[in-house]
Amino acid sequence: MEEGLYWIWFLELEKITAKQKKMMLERFVTPKNIFSLSRELLEKTNIFKKENLNYLEQSKSLEKACYSMNYMEDQGIRMITREDPLFPEMLKNIYMPPAGLFVKGDVTLLNTPIKIGIVGSRNPTVLGQKYAKVFAQSLASVGITIVSGLAAGIDGQSHWGSIDELGRTIGVLGTGIDICYPLSNQKLFDRMSKEALIITEFNLGEKPLPYHFPQRNRIISGLSQGVLVIEARKKSGSLITVNHALEQGKNVYVIPGDISASQWAGGNQLLKEGAKLVTDPKDILEDYVMINNHSEFENDKKTMESQEKVLINKDEQTLYNLIRKGYTTIDELVIHSELPVNTVNGLLTMMEIEEVIDIKYGNIVLL
Repeated sequence: MEEGLYWIWFLELEKITAKQKKMMLERFVTPKNIFSLSRELLEKTNIFKKENLNYLEQSKSLEKACYSMNYMEDQGIRMITREDPLFPEMLKNIYMPPAGLFVKGDVTLLNTPIKIGIVGSRNPTVLGQKYAKVFAQSLASVGITIVSGLAAGIDGQSHWGSIDELGRTIGVLGTGIDICYPLSNQKLFDRMSKEALIITEFNLGEKPLPYHFPQRNRIISGLSQGVLVIEARKKSGSLITVNHALEQGKNVYVIPGDISASQWAGGNQLLKEGAKLVTDPKDILEDYVMINNHSEFENDKKTMESQEKVLINKDEQTLYNLIRKGYTTIDELVIHSELPVNTVNGLLTMMEIEEVIDIKYGNIVLL
């Protein structure tokens, strides 16, 4: 208990960088030892500038750490340090490994045999959302744990697809573990903290600052044997995760997308650079386990195929295929189908009556 208190104190030193903390632990082993060091000894380490030394001197109190520990106990939050047997070995070997993790939920998921990260757009097309959910569900159904960032879009769909399955899911936050961001994911956040796992290296109360997310991404790739990219632009956080994965020697997988759409351009570029093209969850699984031709994935493939309905009306089929590609507004459908706007409106009305689509706030969603 006492050692844990010093660890919380150490992790909550906001003005001491991760690199400085790493150097301190290498020299003095434990936060308790660091807490007891005099200013003179700290100065001799040549790790800190004068303002750092002043900050450390002013921070020699365990009062805030005691409050944090009581809050964590009340909320079912744990802290896992690098000395803890539960701390994932894979994270110890990444660049600037976190000194510790705050975790809530099923901590055994940290050390499941195979974990796959899934990353992609925060504003995906309908097709991208479908791929995220189906691939995550398929992989998790055979025991693979899905790792993602609990962001809107592809991340959220990946978590939803895997939470009910055997492998389940890990959400890596860019905030303190007591903060849900975005708020639209609150229901998912609450459920994962009970039935799956949420983790973060950031202290209690830390807000979603922009630099947190690139930092968070190295943990997503660090925990995973491979990273799957679904719908990413050329300049996006997803590609930061991929860069970390490549530096860590991990596999990179990409679902190909529309070559004329900017939201798929980042993934398509990765394919040109040598990432593995995948069109079926088995394409990923074959890198880790032997696959029986009559595996569980056949059921998932049938599920995906069943969603590709064949409509009697040719023009309805045209609209359906365009919606599947991610064109979800009437204006887009008019442009790409080359049908008159009145015809498109009439066809959409019939498709809604036939329960093929649903129209919400001007966006068209396949059922």
